[in-house]
Amino acid sequence: MACKPADTLLHKNQANEEWRDITDSGLPRIEAANLSSLSQAGRLGPVEAAEETDSEFTMKSISGSVAIDKAKLAAAKQDKCPKLVNSPIDSTQIVRKNEVMRDTYCDYYIYPKKGQRISIESHPRQIAANLISPVYYDFANGSYLVNQADKYVIRLSYEGVEYMSSPIDYDVTINVQ
Repeated sequence: MACKPADTLLHKNQANEEWRDITDSGLPRIEAANLSSLSQAGRLGPVEAAEETDSEFTMKSISGSVAIDKAKLAAAKQDKCPKLVNSPIDSTQIVRKNEVMRDTYCDYYIYPKKGQRISIESHPRQIAANLISPVYYDFANGSYLVNQADKYVIRLSYEGVEYMSSPIDYDVTINVQ
């Protein structure tokens, strides 16, 4: 199908003033029912009701999936945060050596099972480890017993006496038993 150039559709004196109605061009009219992309809506199943309002549910799921995507990408880089960490098969330790903390903290996401214990070892000693989600817990008090399967956010933060003027290299071992 070809279209006429604009100068043949409009008179030269009307070119900048008004548009000519070209709806009656002799082409067959396309009905919305004949379009496959518009008629697919009738074949979709019912949408299940969410516990939260649609806008809250959508925003939480989008922001959650974006955060997890960023964490997956950052897991492969030593100086990016937050990080999604997975334990190797047949191992209870997640060892991250030569990590780089550019800001005052870095978050690690893990998904332990109910009944497992989480403990953290970090080097140097100026790096403090805290569980910040779904509950707050200071790992200086020992290991944490997981009450429910969920996303757990471990925050490693710089708590040195001196001002952190440059990035810090650190090692962390996360034990999930």
